Amino acid sequence: MPHDHTHDHDHNHDHDHHHHHHETKLRLQSVRVYVGDFGAAFKFYAETVGLNVVTGDENSPFAIFDTGAAQLAVEYVAPTHPAYGELVGRFLGVSFVTKDLAALYMDLAGKGVEFMAPPQKQAWGGGIAHMRDTAGNILSIIGKLGP
Repeated sequence: MPHDHTHDHDHNHDHDHHHHHHETKLRLQSVRVYVGDFGAAFKFYAETVGLNVVTGDENSPFAIFDTGAAQLAVEYVAPTHPAYGELVGRFLGVSFVTKDLAALYMDLAGKGVEFMAPPQKQAWGGGIAHMRDTAGNILSIIGKLGP
């Protein structure tokens, strides 16, 4: 949810241009993920992962899922498209965050979702796990790994 920055500003703004802007020029709208089998990918994100659908269905070439922050846009690319190999089935560099990574991992792995490895403890204290969607795209999930 966008939060509103209404507070008093009595201080001088001349010298802090680079500190505190009220409206960002660029807000991340969505992250696009490309897939060759749209029906399978739609089911994966909507049913298996359980994201809410904003627009689209399994017969459309494009769907948007709500993730609370930026949206996840899943888009069909024909396997005959010249850029198919570059767009589909790659490490996306996209991270989701969840409260309880261990529980989510057990839940998704139990539904047959392929993970590169079980959640790995990170130096900062939490954990990270990388999962594959039905098109072979790899997404990361970060979160707490236990008490």
